[in-house]
Amino acid sequence: MIGLAAGWILLGTVGSESPQDRARLEVVRTTISIVAGVGGATALLLAARRQRTNELALLETKHDAAERRTTELYSAAIEQLGADKAAVRLGGLYALERLAQDNLEHRQTIVEVMCAYLRMPLPEVDEAAPVEGLELAKLKQAISEERRVRHAAQHILCSHLRPGKDGSEPANSKFWPDTDLYLAGAVLRHLNFSGCHVRSAVFSNATLEGSAMLVGAVFDEAANFVGASMDHAVLHGATFRGPAMFSSASIMDALFTDVRFAGPARFDNARLDDTDFSGARFEGVALFENATTEDTNFDQAVFTGSAPESTAARDGRYAWVLLQIVSTLCRDSNTKYSRHLTGLPAGFQRAISRGSRARCP
Repeated sequence: MIGLAAGWILLGTVGSESPQDRARLEVVRTTISIVAGVGGATALLLAARRQRTNELALLETKHDAAERRTTELYSAAIEQLGADKAAVRLGGLYALERLAQDNLEHRQTIVEVMCAYLRMPLPEVDEAAPVEGLELAKLKQAISEERRVRHAAQHILCSHLRPGKDGSEPANSKFWPDTDLYLAGAVLRHLNFSGCHVRSAVFSNATLEGSAMLVGAVFDEAANFVGASMDHAVLHGATFRGPAMFSSASIMDALFTDVRFAGPARFDNARLDDTDFSGARFEGVALFENATTEDTNFDQAVFTGSAPESTAARDGRYAWVLLQIVSTLCRDSNTKYSRHLTGLPAGFQRAISRGSRARCP
């Protein structure tokens, strides 16, 4: 309509040379230029919005397709974990590993699935109705294959929890940071957790069979080993930045040398016989109430926490000093000193008595 009106005015003024007609013609030309510019800008804006809408729709379609694909792969991998054949279960584990590597938003969920698989009970021989012959051989083979599958699951998790060391080793490009582990009640055979770095970990009531290796492991937040069985475990140089809970755990013949406990460390009611804490640093509250510490070594351990040490901790840390003194006296004077133990704490008495019997006639 504006174009028709402008054309009508132009036709009415064609041939006129009066100043008013020329001014009117100039106004019309300017109006047409403005209208054309606004129209062009509007058309460009509409085209840009239409393009953006199409791009968003395309991205949403791609995202939905990717999510559907991920869901399909995840479901297929979960089904493989429930297969009867060990090879199929292994394939499911490695499929989940690939999904976790490529999908950050699903990584923690996949880690939890692997942990849940490790927490499942192992098949066992029924003692009430024992199987024999071929059935027993098949059952033993199935148990052996399942142990291999679970060892693969442990290896997959640990291989992605090692960030690598600065200088001595290259950084691990497949490292999964800020990972939480929940392995309560799991049976872990020959666990190699050395160099692993996790946000938090729960090993409560877990059984660490064999010599579990946690050398140099780092726990940013809480580490829960309450009630765990971890005899012969090696935690040399490990770092617990948050609370470290080992209450009621069995940690006999284990190494905690040079371990750093930056937060509270609880070993109350734990069994720590023959455990070595030499060089360990307890920077938070250290609780050893009712813990058994026979032959436990606290040589050069440092306690700088805000709370005083428990009686059991002091007994275990200083018993070796008196043991050396009494042993020297026994060797020098060839005399029994058991009558001098009256009034000393029980932990001192046991340690000194064992040393006296070993060295005195």
